[in-house]
Amino acid sequence: MDEPDTEEEAVVARIKAQDAAFAELDRQHRTYAVRGPIRVEVHGERYKVPLTVRDVRAALPAELRTAFDDEIDGAPPAVTGRLIRKWALETIPGDAIDRVDVLLRAEQLAAGLGTAAA
Repeated sequence: MDEPDTEEEAVVARIKAQDAAFAELDRQHRTYAVRGPIRVEVHGERYKVPLTVRDVRAALPAELRTAFDDEIDGAPPAVTGRLIRKWALETIPGDAIDRVDVLLRAEQLAAGLGTAAA
């Protein structure tokens, strides 16, 4: 019988917690304005995270902007937020799971939800 992979289990638990936190943000029917990229610290590192269409576009490398514009321009309202998240992740350095922590922290701060998670 194989031993459980505790490292893999920890990663799966972290991803589930991230998903739950994003779902909670999506359930919040708050309206808030984001004025420029959000500055956050996660795991001892500082990041500047774009959360608006304008800021994400400006933060993307030139070679990705056309693809971003095409995807955003053709998106229905219900998926625009997910697309902004997807492309904002492209502007954050690090591995995938850590980038999600950074994006989550920035969204929580922008929504006025403090510094929970990550």
